[in-house]
Amino acid sequence: MNICVLLGGASPERNVSITSGKAVGQALTSLGYTVFYVDPSTPWHQMDQFRSMLESFDVTDNHFDDMAHRDERVFIEHIREMKAMKTDVVFNALHGGTGENGMIAAVLEIAGIPYTGSGPLASALAMDKYLSKVLAEKAGVQTGRVARITGETQINPDALTFPLVIKPNSAGSSVGLHVLMEPCDIRPLIKDALTYDPVILVEEYIPGQELTVPVVGGEAFPLIEILPEGGVYTFETKYTSGKSRYLVPAPLADDVTQSLKEKALRIWNILGLESYARIDFRLKNGYEAYFLEANSLPGMTATSLLPKSANVMGMDFPTLTDWIIRDALKRFEKKEQS
Repeated sequence: MNICVLLGGASPERNVSITSGKAVGQALTSLGYTVFYVDPSTPWHQMDQFRSMLESFDVTDNHFDDMAHRDERVFIEHIREMKAMKTDVVFNALHGGTGENGMIAAVLEIAGIPYTGSGPLASALAMDKYLSKVLAEKAGVQTGRVARITGETQINPDALTFPLVIKPNSAGSSVGLHVLMEPCDIRPLIKDALTYDPVILVEEYIPGQELTVPVVGGEAFPLIEILPEGGVYTFETKYTSGKSRYLVPAPLADDVTQSLKEKALRIWNILGLESYARIDFRLKNGYEAYFLEANSLPGMTATSLLPKSANVMGMDFPTLTDWIIRDALKRFEKKEQS
């Protein structure tokens, strides 16, 4: 079976995506699949050069300036080449941007190529943190107070309640995230967050435990408690070895665990998510859960959060990637028959 792994892209999470994509490709290769890599923001005539770069790639490399000049519209031209290579299924290992907001999923759907992850609408809903919070509230899941900010929004500093969190509305991996425990001038921080997204959120800081609920095939997997150095889960603490600890399964009372799983599945259903995802929460006072965001394409390396949880369920990383591929083909066949 020929599998195209999509990785890279033009989002601020380009480096994280390349790390995920390489890990997925290696796992699938170990299972006997034929794997080739495609970056949707690299012109096809430069793809061999991109693939050569993967051998020496490091997640800490600074590609932000390069990313700003990239354009994923060239991906439409890649479809013909991917079909010529007899692609059986696309493993979407992109994070952020058009790779996670449903646009690339829509292109693949129109092209009739099976792909992993959720469909276009669910991806778009999950990517929009503000809208996903609104929908979570509709599903009866509590969220913190939040304001939606653009570059045109006038901010009244006297109206702000600290501590608070500033973050891009449609970016992940904690890029552009700022946690402010004490009153300060937030304008420079808003300006920084706006470099990653034209819409940002200023939201209530929820004290408590950082928890995530992986969901695979509509089943809530073991919860993970995240213990970042300094108490804030930033890009650095996520991707620097030893900066965070993870407890899997999270040491919570059974009723709290079941409640969080039930809330995660409510969000999974109202967003229309498919295949696999990760639903993030803060747990205040040991029992009061607040929904933070849904990740329709969470990190996919053997040490990423969802694979850690799957491992507790007896699914090692190659087995998990194989399940995701087979699930994509099964869902595609079902759509073809309907």
